[in-house]
Amino acid sequence: MRRNSLTGLAAVFASAAGLAASLLVAGPAGAVSGQPVITLDAPTPVALPAAPATAGLYFDFHTKAKNLTADDATLTVDARGLSKIAKVEFSSNCTVHGLVATCSESFESGSNPKIGLGSMTQLTLTALRGSRLGATGTYKITGRSAHAQIAGGTGSVTVGGPSFGLTRLADRSNLKVGSTVAEPVRFTNAGNRPARGVQTALAASPGLDFADHYANCKYGFNGAIHFAVCYPKGGINIAETAALAAPVRLHVNSTALFTYLDVLTAPLGQPGWPDGQGIKWTWGKRSAPALKLKVIKAGRRSSAPAGSVSLPQTGTVRDYQISSLKARNTADFAVSGASAQADTGKTATLDLHLTANGPATLYDRSGGEGVPTAWVTLPPGTTAVGHSANCAPWQENNPTAEAKGPYVCGLPSFIVPKGQATDFALTLRVDDVVAHAKGSVQLVWGPDPADSHRPDFDPDSRNDSAVLTMN
Repeated sequence: MRRNSLTGLAAVFASAAGLAASLLVAGPAGAVSGQPVITLDAPTPVALPAAPATAGLYFDFHTKAKNLTADDATLTVDARGLSKIAKVEFSSNCTVHGLVATCSESFESGSNPKIGLGSMTQLTLTALRGSRLGATGTYKITGRSAHAQIAGGTGSVTVGGPSFGLTRLADRSNLKVGSTVAEPVRFTNAGNRPARGVQTALAASPGLDFADHYANCKYGFNGAIHFAVCYPKGGINIAETAALAAPVRLHVNSTALFTYLDVLTAPLGQPGWPDGQGIKWTWGKRSAPALKLKVIKAGRRSSAPAGSVSLPQTGTVRDYQISSLKARNTADFAVSGASAQADTGKTATLDLHLTANGPATLYDRSGGEGVPTAWVTLPPGTTAVGHSANCAPWQENNPTAEAKGPYVCGLPSFIVPKGQATDFALTLRVDDVVAHAKGSVQLVWGPDPADSHRPDFDPDSRNDSAVLTMN
């Protein structure tokens, strides 16, 4: 089965172990100039756990070409450079000769090539018993197709590595606006090699600001989310538990409601980490103090070289944690109605709105259940003949619903700041003139209007509904 390419972040950051490293790109021999190009994404360096545990290698590609179909593609994976460190198993789409495999692939880019291309080809690696911790090998990927050039590259595999497990963060509620909350961050190296250092990324959601700025941290923002990446000095031995010497202090500002602190940690030098996400970084002032590490529980020294590539996360070891921080605040949402006139057989457009009056920003990480929508009932005697892109009939592909409604109109994002006004439009044809025909727009919470319950943080119910009048 084809593995879908990861094209977006499911959380605030991508996992450190899944981020890209350097790539040596080379075009295939005999490539035809002017053909579209399919390029291998940078293979992630892999750290092998002790046998019998395994590590997987997966390969994603990208292209700038639209509607490209290369159903005759062949990838050649030369894994002879791994012969001294790992047992290699190839996926079922490959024909294998020793440690060289020829793998059949089919690539389709569609109309939006930015989403990336997955591949069926994958490798399962098991460290050879007795292989030296820190030993490294490489593999090479090339490809060919009659329909495109395939640009491959090389990847690296290392035996052993550190693996940081973050201690669970504390969830808090009923936080007062204007207060400061402190969140300790500690972790344990559960790997089989020491780490020469640590890097920790922090994301403060809308409503939170970092109260401290350290000289050895860089800061940036992406939309309404504030980021920091800190590099406290100090090696981390095997089984050692360490902590940021000072808790992460967050100021709860006037827009806070449902807020979160996301924390991701990795060995210092983890290739390609953290994911840039277009963030422009600014270092803390040199005059500011540096954030340090403190040892909570001493680990054990090892003759193995320190590593910078994390082992795969397994069991209860997690390098990513989220703290839920709920503020005591309100966020008022309101809908507005509209009126229009039209003769029989003519059309008119009703323009309605959903407005966030604040003061808090609504930040919904539930998958859409915590964001309001507008539920629209059409005035009698009318038929819907058009609607804005952010509205749709409650039952898609149902001719009756498309004509008579009801319609549901949604917000553009799961982050809804104070002052955001979202415009909707429905175009109606008048079938029968009914004097002062009244429809309605109702504020609805969650995906199913039957289960809608107005939340406590929106105490004003007077602006949750409005009238739509035709004629």
